[in-house]
Amino acid sequence: MSYVQENDTLSTLYEVSLRGSVSELETLIARNPLILHKLSLTTFTETPLHISALLGHLDFTKSLLTHKPQLVLELDHSKRTALHLASAEGHVEIVHLLLQTCADACLMSDQDGRIPLHYAAMRGRTEVARKLVSGAKSESVMVLDGSGKTMFHLCVEHNHLETLKTLVQVGDVREDFLNIGDFHRGNTILHLAVMLKQIETVRYLLSISKIKEEANAENKMGYTAMDMLELGPKDMRSLQIKLMLMDAGFKNNEQNQVDYPPSTSVIDVVPSRIVNPNEKFWSKSLKRVNKFLQQKSGRLEEMRGMLSVVATMIATATFGVVMNPPGGNVDFNSSAYFRFYPFNFRELATNFLTMNTISFIASLGVTLLLISGVPLQNEVAMGFLSIGTGVCLTFLVLTYLHAVPLNPHMQFGQMSSVLFSWLGLFGAIFVLIIIRVISWVVNVL
Repeated sequence: MSYVQENDTLSTLYEVSLRGSVSELETLIARNPLILHKLSLTTFTETPLHISALLGHLDFTKSLLTHKPQLVLELDHSKRTALHLASAEGHVEIVHLLLQTCADACLMSDQDGRIPLHYAAMRGRTEVARKLVSGAKSESVMVLDGSGKTMFHLCVEHNHLETLKTLVQVGDVREDFLNIGDFHRGNTILHLAVMLKQIETVRYLLSISKIKEEANAENKMGYTAMDMLELGPKDMRSLQIKLMLMDAGFKNNEQNQVDYPPSTSVIDVVPSRIVNPNEKFWSKSLKRVNKFLQQKSGRLEEMRGMLSVVATMIATATFGVVMNPPGGNVDFNSSAYFRFYPFNFRELATNFLTMNTISFIASLGVTLLLISGVPLQNEVAMGFLSIGTGVCLTFLVLTYLHAVPLNPHMQFGQMSSVLFSWLGLFGAIFVLIIIRVISWVVNVL
């Protein structure tokens, strides 16, 4: 047979595979008994078995495996076997046939590290999952995919509750395997179900004693299942789930009285980064401070309006002081003033004008930023605005303190106590603002 004729015969074989015609397949094999053995010499990425298993041609699949059972281990361009494709499509009888031919196929991973059972879990193929778990090698249920997720994670992630129930019931897994965290964030299936707000899935998981016992398990970020709920937007589903978690004895991180050590099973099965205790402590502390300080109402918008009013008032007051200084417009060289002021009048007046100018410029800067159109709806921007306004007010106080001795009708008295009181109050508020900004940045990162 010539090279062209051979290629034509192989192309015909693939066309027959699409139709699933057993009679045509037998005819081609009768004409060329080696046709199935020459598939590896072609440029096709899939074998006829891949096509047959994908399309659900049961009799055609039986015929192919009768003539060449080794096809069950052949891979396509994504390193998938025919069992991967049949499992994804839910062809139970073909899955059974392929497992009878070679049970080891259920342990073969594709380029993403997924075995056929993972595809059944992702697509919600409940009967296929049952067949793969009960009729194949039992260790397949313990295999993690390339991203470190179990078959249970995939069921929850793709919202296939019935498949999840089946795998829990028929899968011969250790009880602690239900609480294993994924590689990336260490989320258990309960973390994932709560985060995705799957009410029925959460209810089912809470009915499993082993999951309920690990009520306050934390992921790699230090969040419990209750914390995951608090992080997301609030709606009726989140409220229902919160009530279920509270009834089950779940707590968020701030309420925990005991720091639960990481599960030994997670360390054994899922390799993860060793967390520094100090790092974990500061992470928790910053998160607590952030939750304590943050207000959930329309604080940012209200604060923006208040800052605008305050900045405008400060700018007006400081401008007016320059136009009408305390004591009036005086001649600094006049000897009359030295009868009232036993101190350096020029130095005092210079300091007064300096403090006033700083307050004036700072207030103009805050006002300019507020009207510039720059997005300010975040904690960092509002923190800087608050600090800027605090600077305005502080130098306004200093301006007042320097103005008192400049006016011969006013007594200086114990004004220093006013200064120290103000600086103490401003310092405390400044520290709170800095803590808010830092905790917000840490939370975002």
